[in-house]
Formats: sequence, C-alpha cells, structure tokens
Amino acid sequence: MQEVVATIIAWLALLMGLSYIVQATQWAELAKDALRYPHQYFPMVLTILLLGLTVVSLHNVWVADWPVVITVLGWGMLIKSMLFLLAPQLMAGFVSWAQNSLAIWIRIGGLILVTVGGLLVYLISFPH
Repeated sequence: MQEVVATIIAWLALLMGLSYIVQATQWAELAKDALRYPHQYFPMVLTILLLGLTVVSLHNVWVADWPVVITVLGWGMLIKSMLFLLAPQLMAGFVSWAQNSLAIWIRIGGLILVTVGGLLVYLISFPH
C-alpha cells in the first residue's frame, strides 16, 4: 500500500507542479478568490485533507531516504488544509504579502514540485 500511495503522490506533485508553472495566473486568482469566499472551497480543502490523512496514515515513513519526501508532502497537505479550515486568515497574510508577485511564487512552487515529483516518479519507476 505504501508504494501505491507514494506513486500517487509523486505523480500528483509532478502534474500539479506543471499546472502551477503553466497556469500560475489562474492559480493566483483561485487563491485570492478562496480567501474572499472560503466556504466555496471547503470541498476542495476537505479532499486535500483526506489525501493528507491517507498519506500520513498509510505512508508515515521517517527514514533517511526518498520515501520521507512522500511523508513530508502528506504532512504538508494535512497542515495546509487544517490551517485553511481553522484559520484562513493565516493564509490571507501570505496572499496579501505576495499580492503583486503571487503568480511568480506559484511558478517557483511549481518548479519545486516538478523537480521533486519528477525525481520521485523516476525513483519509484526505476528502483535501484
């Protein structure tokens, strides 16, 4: 089961990263809209919360090797979704701070996700 979870998260990171790079302006608008109307985004946030809980429950691996990246991504999803549900004003602070350069920050995040996701997909697909 851990391998299935790792594969799903690896591909998700790669594809979401590509989307962040290609559609950064749309993601920036989504972030701004989510802060204006948070109740409309609860279904999406609950889905991310469930995915994070799944990763943390089924792949809570703390080793000095690549599987820990999957665990860290799962905890990230869990913490970010909990923050959005419990304290959306914390998320608003980042968006207001990065208001003029939000799309740039999203592209930077996309590059990181593409790098991490691509590396994970490679490591899972071609084990040593």
